[in-house]
Amino acid sequence: MKPVDEPDEGDKNSPAERMAPMRRAPGGRTRVIYVRVTEEEDREIRRRAVKHRRSAQRFLIETALSGSAQLSAERSRAQRDAEMARIGLARLANNVNQLAKWANTNHAMPADLEDLIHDLGRAVDAVEQTAVSLGSAFGVGRRGSDGE
Repeated sequence: MKPVDEPDEGDKNSPAERMAPMRRAPGGRTRVIYVRVTEEEDREIRRRAVKHRRSAQRFLIETALSGSAQLSAERSRAQRDAEMARIGLARLANNVNQLAKWANTNHAMPADLEDLIHDLGRAVDAVEQTAVSLGSAFGVGRRGSDGE
């Protein structure tokens, strides 16, 4: 037997491999698929999974269900971009609320309003780019303002 403080070769120590199990599937995940790979295939799968911030298992599932590793990677990037855009807009909304409160209290417009309008324009551009990325990643074309 090995001492407790010596990790077994099969122990997984990377953050992607220690992720909490996904609990979003109704009823949980009850099915198991066993796959045998060579050492080289294992290294390559794990390298790619870490690159895309996924566990090896999650990476294989997403890749298999999306039809390609490239599509899976694009979806991951689009998801991260959407979250970053959401955070940026939330910060700007908070700033707008603070400036509105100040303007109402002081009965004047703040001096840095131009900067805020510029930042807001940049945030809108980022959201637009993210929407295009999401559309590309999920195979959805953009609709015009008239719904076509």
